[in-house]
Amino acid sequence: MTDKAASKPRVALALQGGGAHGAYTRGVIERLLEADIEIVSVSGASAGALNGAALVAGLAEDGPAGARAALERLWRQVSRESPLRVFDMASFLLPFAEPWLTRGLEWSKLTSRYMAPFVPGLRDMSALRRVVGASIDLTQLTRPGAIPLHVSATRVSDGQARLFAGAEVTLDALMASACLPDLFAAVRIDGNEYWDGGFSANPALEPLIFADDGATDLLVVQVTPFAVEDAGDTLPATIRRVSDISFNACLMRDLKALVQVQQLARAHDLTDGKVGRLAAMHLHLMTPAPGLATRGAASKLDTRASALQELRVMGHAQADAWLEGTGFGPDEALRHVTEVVA
Repeated sequence: MTDKAASKPRVALALQGGGAHGAYTRGVIERLLEADIEIVSVSGASAGALNGAALVAGLAEDGPAGARAALERLWRQVSRESPLRVFDMASFLLPFAEPWLTRGLEWSKLTSRYMAPFVPGLRDMSALRRVVGASIDLTQLTRPGAIPLHVSATRVSDGQARLFAGAEVTLDALMASACLPDLFAAVRIDGNEYWDGGFSANPALEPLIFADDGATDLLVVQVTPFAVEDAGDTLPATIRRVSDISFNACLMRDLKALVQVQQLARAHDLTDGKVGRLAAMHLHLMTPAPGLATRGAASKLDTRASALQELRVMGHAQADAWLEGTGFGPDEALRHVTEVVA
């Protein structure tokens, strides 16, 4: 093995959920596929799970080129199913329609929440099922040599995380991971009902940390910022901020716990077993692009092709800046994570 190969980061990749903002994560992943790293495992919640499935299936089929193609199929299909695509087809109308469009999206969750009991099919996931079924070859996930994928969902009965891996990562499991309860009815698997994985593991870090796969680095790609300067005071903005805090709580908790255990393990020179693997691992957090949090409450529901492309480009830029800055430098990793979650 050459010195270059020996020093190449072996990355366990954790992908946070975030609705249409998953297109931003797509942009980040595309830049990581160009970097001098090896992705050895993936964990995802909600949109992060869909990106993760496309990434792992594509890598298994045709390496980085296959992963890029799978991500392209996924997000192209998302935009094709968008009820807002008419505004891209008649783009000259957009400057006049944008305020109405944004306000309509902001209130769509409220409409779904309160009208669902009276409108059959309003909370149906069939469109998302079509998107994933048409764009991701799930048989590739269990192909020999495919890297491990962990998908989180939240059990409705007790709020605990359920992690799906290997052959368990079915279309139903991906739907469960992306099942926002104010938009969709719960997904039933093996007699249990599940909601979005972001409530309990956004994303799950433990299977990446303690797997015996030789990972040297853990990179969490965050979509929702821990802090914002102005949360807004409208009802939709308030609901969004409550949702953001809820979905970030488990990630904040998990990162703090990992940092504390890692610091103790290093202080006492613990090198064996799971704790030893954590002590040796470099922890990284790619925080969201500054413009991501300011896009408004409607942005996570906006699946127009033009909006998704803007997010993708934003992901490219953020990944480029991160790789050129902090990147996978081991000395910076712990300091950065500690500062962010302090």
